[in-house]
Amino acid sequence: MVLRNADGRLTLDAAHGGAIRDFSWRGLAVLRPAAAGTGSDPFATACFPLVPYANRIAHGRFAFAGRSVQLRRNWDRDPHPLHGQGWRCAWSIGNATATRAVLTYDGGGDDWPWRYRAEQGFALLEDGLEVRLSIENRSGSAMPGMLGLHPYFPAAGVASVAARTRTLWLTDAEALPVEAVPTPPEYSFDAPRPPTAVALDHCFDDWDGVASVRWPDRALTVTATGCRSLHVYAPAGGDFFCLEPQTAAAGALNRGSGEVARLAPGERLEMRVRFSLEAA
Repeated sequence: MVLRNADGRLTLDAAHGGAIRDFSWRGLAVLRPAAAGTGSDPFATACFPLVPYANRIAHGRFAFAGRSVQLRRNWDRDPHPLHGQGWRCAWSIGNATATRAVLTYDGGGDDWPWRYRAEQGFALLEDGLEVRLSIENRSGSAMPGMLGLHPYFPAAGVASVAARTRTLWLTDAEALPVEAVPTPPEYSFDAPRPPTAVALDHCFDDWDGVASVRWPDRALTVTATGCRSLHVYAPAGGDFFCLEPQTAAAGALNRGSGEVARLAPGERLEMRVRFSLEAA
């Protein structure tokens, strides 16, 4: 499915994780476009949703409201289940116009024991794109809820990123968060810097919801509503980087600390991310 307006073009792939395959503005790539022939691999897309949880669940085990849950591995290269369920499943296309579309996914009732409905709303705007992601608890008992988006941005070598966060989660050798510390200067994006200056697969917490990215020919402001955490994936020497808004920090389900939303039957959790562009 392709949405268009005067300046923007958005390609969606409902059948493969409800992913974005391409988003451009005035002919410039805002997200890293999926290469032709990449097929169904979510990691080759431009952006995919994280629902009903984000990032890794250590060994697939967590407890909620006195209930023990064991999740299956969902990627053969990682021993820990990651990024939820929606990114690996087909979504249904709902209401759609030339510039707007809604995708839905009904999940759970399996190793994730609660049934839920996830919904993505996409709207092309005059200056960019807004993505709305929500989850509704459709089970008969309270459910944990956590959401995120996983956008890939291009041209890491010529980009600079700025974002204000107070906390960084240090990680172990398996990229699992182990300790929250005040954001060290070498990891900080308070002042604009290249995204790959330090190799990152880390979650920044106590985020103010705004991140700025600048390339030589365009500038982007990412504004997230309902998100307190920003996960940054920026492999050293990579030609891309990820700024992933999340409603809670990586590892929150394992900590059982109340960071993850507790959704009563019928209750919804929602986040919104706006990608606003201007010429540099």
